[in-house]
Amino acid sequence: MEEVLTNPKAGFYINRDVFGAEGDFITSPEVRQMFGEMVGVWAMCLWEQMGQPSKVNLVELGPGRGTVMVDLLRGASKFKNFTESLQIHMVECSPTLQKLQHSNLKCKDEDNTDDKVNKRSASTLTGTPVTWHAALEQVPSGLPTIIIAHEFYDALPVHQFQVCLINLSCSG
Repeated sequence: MEEVLTNPKAGFYINRDVFGAEGDFITSPEVRQMFGEMVGVWAMCLWEQMGQPSKVNLVELGPGRGTVMVDLLRGASKFKNFTESLQIHMVECSPTLQKLQHSNLKCKDEDNTDDKVNKRSASTLTGTPVTWHAALEQVPSGLPTIIIAHEFYDALPVHQFQVCLINLSCSG
């Protein structure tokens, strides 16, 4: 599955935008902005339950066009304590989708960034720092973390096991 999805030359997600009318499918965030806004409300509630830490990793796995994060930030933009605490980490291996996410998040790059894999930017939507990673293992640890993985798991093979238990009760 990794080869089919992420091969540098022929991977399904690597060299093109597969979403929307021109792509192969559409996802719920592309239909209504309310989806990402509600994910933002959920993330903010978790942040509050964590005790409103001054720094928190907000990680999105397979962020597509970045629509969930754009809607999340737009919806949360009035809550400065929350947005100022965020360190956004986009886990995306497709250079094509990284560019699209960067554009949709209206990011401005740090001037001194030479590292293309862990590129640091800030979303001008809220001033929140955004970093891209090719794999989850590259996301820095040590901070409270909220992970969003909407439809990410849809692209992974899943083994399903079913166990049937027969109840043999004896009467008499």
